Amino acid sequence: METGIINQAIQKLCIAEGKEVNEVIQYLKLKYRIDIDPLVLQKRIDKLMNKGKAVA
Repeated sequence: METGIINQAIQKLCIAEGKEVNEVIQYLKLKYRIDIDPLVLQKRIDKLMNKGKAVA
């Protein structure tokens, strides 16, 4: 199953490139017209980071 647009953006920008949350919000808004709350996005980032640590 393919990951969602938001998770792909998080993995590409935050995890791979080390960008800030605000840059991910701007990317989603400009490219996909998705408006997301910063707190919700931060929780998703934390969840993905913890998931990655649990596997490693």
